[in-house]
Amino acid sequence: MKKYLVLVACGAAMPALSVPAFADGPFSLKDTPVQVEVPSWTGFYFGVGAGYGHNHSKNNYHDNGGGGDGPTTSSKNESADGGFISTMFGYDRQISDRFVVGAFADLSTSEFTRGNEDIHDGLVVDRSWAIGGRLGYLINERTMIYANAGYTQAHFSNDGWWDIDANGVGPTLPGKGGNWFSGYFVGGGFERKLNDNFYLRGEARYSDFGSEVTNTGDFEGTHYVDKEVPSIVTGELALVYKLDRPRILGGDTTPIDENHGPRVITYNGIDAASNSVYYYGGTVFGLTNDLYHNGLLLRSEGVIADYNYDESAAPHTNVDADDRSLDVMLGYQWVFPTWSAIGYVGYEVRSVHLSPFDPNNNVVGGESGFKVAGELETDDSLPYYASLEGSYSTAFDSYYGQARVGWNREMSFFGPRTITFGPEAAVYGDGGDYAPRVGAFATIPFQMWWLNTPAKLTFDVGQQWTGGSDGGETRAGGEGAYGGSMLRIDF
Repeated sequence: MKKYLVLVACGAAMPALSVPAFADGPFSLKDTPVQVEVPSWTGFYFGVGAGYGHNHSKNNYHDNGGGGDGPTTSSKNESADGGFISTMFGYDRQISDRFVVGAFADLSTSEFTRGNEDIHDGLVVDRSWAIGGRLGYLINERTMIYANAGYTQAHFSNDGWWDIDANGVGPTLPGKGGNWFSGYFVGGGFERKLNDNFYLRGEARYSDFGSEVTNTGDFEGTHYVDKEVPSIVTGELALVYKLDRPRILGGDTTPIDENHGPRVITYNGIDAASNSVYYYGGTVFGLTNDLYHNGLLLRSEGVIADYNYDESAAPHTNVDADDRSLDVMLGYQWVFPTWSAIGYVGYEVRSVHLSPFDPNNNVVGGESGFKVAGELETDDSLPYYASLEGSYSTAFDSYYGQARVGWNREMSFFGPRTITFGPEAAVYGDGGDYAPRVGAFATIPFQMWWLNTPAKLTFDVGQQWTGGSDGGETRAGGEGAYGGSMLRIDF
């Protein structure tokens, strides 16, 4: 994108002026209005990041000694460590030559682990979110340091860690299956402007949470209360993309067409099947070029899946599952005259909480691992359409694959547009279970006039089957019909 700094100087055609015009000496720039650049740090943004975190907690226990042994009070330190991946959204405004103020929200998926979930004695800090504001100071026109603060919540998923063993003389007293902790955060960092749209951010943050009761009750005349008092320290590196920088800076506003592609694509969708609802969203950044040409890409995708199933072994209890994942992947795109190909490699963090605990399901707790993905797709200008995409992650040995074939046909659907439609086949799998599908899809392009940007809406519907070693429990749901929709926006 071109960036124009305009300094107006009028010196031409001076001979045409009469001599009295020079009575006060040569022409002076101070008499000429100067066009000032719009502040370069103002704008809406979104981004993705990855980092490492440490949780420190105090476990405070008290009972009234109702059993005759007298009151008992104890306090001990506990900790959890691990990686996380986050997405962020916000708005900044430059209010002077040196200061920037902003508001933001972010969402993280993490794997801060404690104990051992394989023996039903573990805990995972699996996700968090925050909302707040920040104040920045520009060291120079490309680098800012800032401080931030706000409100945050973190979810602790318990797999036996909060249970209480009644000194071996009674049953295990189960604690909460999971709990949200609320508190405040303070932090700071730096942000470096890479070009008009992309910014590199590094941040450290401290979050303090109030105490929450994790286990309480009465046992043999004794009333007991167990509390956790946590705090979390994180460090993160993120890539941020600011929207509509050319418009804000008064530069080149070349529209998206067959020769000039978007720099960023976002997509969000929902998938529903028997006993499952699956939300997903992602962002693809063109790091070295627009997305219609060869170049490096950065992609991040998140999933929120809620599903339930009956245990494969007796007593066949119904189990509710909360499944969360987030990845960050670096890729490269090759663009050919009639098709394109993308390869990705990256890292995924995933957390699965089961209630009640299912000892026969090995997809439970938190795992992180390396992930690879690939995509092939034909060009929209062809009369036919074909695509193939897939991914594999070492986190729970999960995989996904989808193939589509079809046709591109111009139709009068709220105005002339090219509709893509045809059959599809897909498969989801993790931990030895799988869910194959067969169905059909349709993609409808349109213009989001309020954003002046192109978009596509895709629908699919079909039949799903399940199978595998643990009875076919996957985030894709059970056997029966499935359906979904996805909205893609090009910036």
